[in-house]
Amino acid sequence: MPSSRADVEGGCVTVATGGDGIAEAGEGALLTAASLGDREAFEVVVHRYGPALHRYARRLVANEADVADVVQATFIAAWRQLGTFRGGSSLKTWLFAICSHKITDNYRIKRAQPIDDQLLEAMPASQRSGDPFTAASNTAFLGALEAALAELPYRQRASWVLREIESMTFPDIGKTLDVSPDAARGHHFRATATLRTRLKRWQ
Repeated sequence: MPSSRADVEGGCVTVATGGDGIAEAGEGALLTAASLGDREAFEVVVHRYGPALHRYARRLVANEADVADVVQATFIAAWRQLGTFRGGSSLKTWLFAICSHKITDNYRIKRAQPIDDQLLEAMPASQRSGDPFTAASNTAFLGALEAALAELPYRQRASWVLREIESMTFPDIGKTLDVSPDAARGHHFRATATLRTRLKRWQ
């Protein structure tokens, strides 16, 4: 089996496939191994959670180049801070919290990024269909949703994305955004209310 490398100390994070055993390890085993300096274990963390972090960042950061920088900075910070993780949340929530801080550091949020299948799944079921006419309507709806999301305040947009796209609980959203669960719920409520008003013609 080829070994896996994560050049995090050099400022670069790459994804490669390691041995089957470590790739299938549970979160606790991965954290223990990674905190002891096992880069193959950390590489599994990158492979397992990288796509979700990228999805999250691309809706909150102005352009794709910045998205890649934010995600890479997230994993570099996580590698360096592994010794501080005390298990007060899931590994995923901890990584999303670091990513949120990196997004704030990089605060260049100007517009939403291109929509993918996860955002399509968040639209009303009545709007999803395979026929050409409805597909065209879907495109218009998704464009309007993307534009409406781009105009939301950062925490409202982040709360909506984390809840509707990443299916996070409000306690985890709160930990990610460094707010209380009730505040996270409030941000999501206000975002949803605004989106419903902006997208009323599609309801």
